[in-house]
Amino acid sequence: MHVERIGPVSLTGVAGSPFYYARYRKNGRQVVKSLKTQDVHDARRKVEAIAEQLGHRKVKERVDFSFRRFALDTIEADRKKVQRGERAATLVKDSEWILKKYLTERIGAVDIRKVDYQRMQEVVDELTDLELKSTSIKRIMVLVSKTLKTAVRAGVLSHVPMMPEISLKHRTRGWFSEQEYDRLLQACRDHEKAKTKVRSQTVGSELRRFIQFMVETFMRPSDVKLLRHRHVEIVRTNRTQYLRISTDFSKTVATPIISMPGAIDVYEEILKEQKANGFGGPDDFLFLPRYTGRKFAFELLRRQFRVVVESAGLSVSATGEARTIYSLRHTAIMSRLISGDAIDLLTLARNARTSVEMIDRFYAKHLTAEMNVEQLHGAKLAFAD
Repeated sequence: MHVERIGPVSLTGVAGSPFYYARYRKNGRQVVKSLKTQDVHDARRKVEAIAEQLGHRKVKERVDFSFRRFALDTIEADRKKVQRGERAATLVKDSEWILKKYLTERIGAVDIRKVDYQRMQEVVDELTDLELKSTSIKRIMVLVSKTLKTAVRAGVLSHVPMMPEISLKHRTRGWFSEQEYDRLLQACRDHEKAKTKVRSQTVGSELRRFIQFMVETFMRPSDVKLLRHRHVEIVRTNRTQYLRISTDFSKTVATPIISMPGAIDVYEEILKEQKANGFGGPDDFLFLPRYTGRKFAFELLRRQFRVVVESAGLSVSATGEARTIYSLRHTAIMSRLISGDAIDLLTLARNARTSVEMIDRFYAKHLTAEMNVEQLHGAKLAFAD
């Protein structure tokens, strides 16, 4: 049931009625009034008028442009269609489940005017990393598309942005080659030196450290944003060194992650900078610890990452795959497949908290002979002298 508060008045639906209702108190009594409309936008205007009549100052026009608000409007419109027998009864229930389980956390609070191709590609990347089938992802993105169309009809959007292609064929993910990765880090340094501002926030060393940490640890962005210092342990042996990362909030399994050796230098630099600024305690976050709201902190990093990637000319790969913040995880996995001296897929999959099937489908199958040219040339032929 649609429930929304506008000033002192609740906008709601009533079981068995196709119309929206206003609920409010007047002279100490509860009033339930039919708004005689099935259009949610018309209903909002009528509720605002009632709020004014109750003696309140004019209610400002709602500035709720969140994706979730328009998704709820979309589901309400579908509910009316179900009541008229135009759609299957399962449509609303399925859409509510998709919104709650897959979309609210990822883009629910995002201004729908900011939901563009890149943002939707990030959603697809994350859903794919959860090992959802292509058919399931398509169903989720259908609700996204319908929600964007609702915003167009409401006059908030001028058009529906291009949607990411979801193919039953498994294309490689957008990742950075060694040369492109170097360009990306250099672009970060250039923006740090120029003190570039993105939405009033200056691009600092934290973005570069975040990028390096991601590529050295195989972690999902959604896990890194919640990472605290108590989850990280430095391990040094006679033969190697690495970070052991143990968490209990991963989207899939929660087995420890073993980093590449280079992660230690990155982590120690993070720790040094944070301690100089009053952070770095066991319960402090690794990235942007001054922000307790992790969605905001991650959004800040995501925006800065996009600006840097675009300035470096790395938004799209040579084969057409969009680069998102998830491309850092893809880069970590692909670099091991290319330079990992014949690492077995099971070890790599377990450390990346994914499955061998996912590694094979989205990464290993797309390796070319040139990518592993050293291994190819290093193999002695049986008939060679």
